[in-house]
Amino acid sequence: MGLDDMNSPALNVVMYHYVRNLPATKYPRLKGMLLDDFQTQVKTLSQTYEMATLESAIEFLHGNYKPTRSLCLLTFDDGFKEHYTEVAPLLAERRIQGIFFLITNCIEEHKVASVHMNHFLMASMDWNTYQREFLKSLQLPDAEAPFRRVDPQKAIRTYPWDTREVAIFKYFFNFIVSQKARDRAVKKLFEAHLGSEANFSRELYLDWKEAREMQRMGMLIGGHSHRHQPLAHLRRLELRLDLERCRCLLDKHLHPQMDWPFSYPYGKGDSYSERTVNELKLLEFDCSFSTEVGCNLPNCDLFAIRRIDCKLAPPFRSEHAA
Repeated sequence: MGLDDMNSPALNVVMYHYVRNLPATKYPRLKGMLLDDFQTQVKTLSQTYEMATLESAIEFLHGNYKPTRSLCLLTFDDGFKEHYTEVAPLLAERRIQGIFFLITNCIEEHKVASVHMNHFLMASMDWNTYQREFLKSLQLPDAEAPFRRVDPQKAIRTYPWDTREVAIFKYFFNFIVSQKARDRAVKKLFEAHLGSEANFSRELYLDWKEAREMQRMGMLIGGHSHRHQPLAHLRRLELRLDLERCRCLLDKHLHPQMDWPFSYPYGKGDSYSERTVNELKLLEFDCSFSTEVGCNLPNCDLFAIRRIDCKLAPPFRSEHAA
C-alpha cells in the first residue's frame, strides 16, 4: 500500500514506536516492528521516496521547496533504548535523518509512562487476569460501568490494530478513567509483576547522553510532553507546566537545533487543542505531529502534520503488528 496516491509530490511521515527483535526479548508478545522488517522497509522507502530531513520537510510545507518526487520523513515516538542502539545507527549508515520524540520525565525522573506499563503488563500476563486485576485495583463499585462510557467506534479508530475488546480497554485506560486512580492501580500491578519502575525505566528508555550522541549522528530530537497525558484533557496551568518542563529539559540536556519538533501524546485530533498549539508556539516549537492518517501538502497546518503508521507503509509483513 502506497503512502500517497497523488500526482503532485506530497510529504509522507511514517511513525514508529517499538522496533526490536521481539521473539528474542523477554516480551515477545509486545506489539511492534521487527528489526529485519524495519531494515527492509527503510530500504524500500529509500528507493521510492526522497528521504526528507525536518528542514526540507518544513521548506516543502512552506511551499519553498519543490521536489521531483514525494518526500518521506521517519519519526519515532517515546524515546526507547532501541532507538539509540539499533535504529539510529542504521539510519546514520544510510544518511537518513530520523526524528525522535522524548517523554522527558521518563528520562529525567526514571519513570515508566502508564501507557507503557499497560503495554508490558498485557505482554506478560494473561489478558483476562490482567484486566480483572486492574479493574479490581481501581476499586470501582461497578466494574462494568466504566466501559459503558467508551464509544466503541472511537476506541476502534484510535486503536485499529487491536481487537474490539482490547481497543475499548485501552481507550478506557488512556482517556476515561481518572489519571490519578489509573496510575496508582497500574503502578501497583507493574511493580508486583515486573519489578522496580526505576530499573525498568533505565532499561526501556534512552538517556540524555545517548540522545546527544544521536544528535551527533545526524538525528533530530523533539518533545513528546513531560508526562505523556492527553494534552486536551489538562487544565490550563497543568498544560503549561507540562510543556514548559518538557522544553526546559530539552534545552538543558541537548545540543542546540535549528528546528524543534513536537509529537502529541496519543495524537488524534481530540487529544490536543488550540490551547495546546498556542502553548507550543510560545515555547518556540516549530511544528507538531499528530497520529491522524494521511499525507501532507504545501501550506498545510504545521501544527497538525499527519502521519501513517509503519504497519501501513510498504512493505509490511510482521506477525507482531496486530
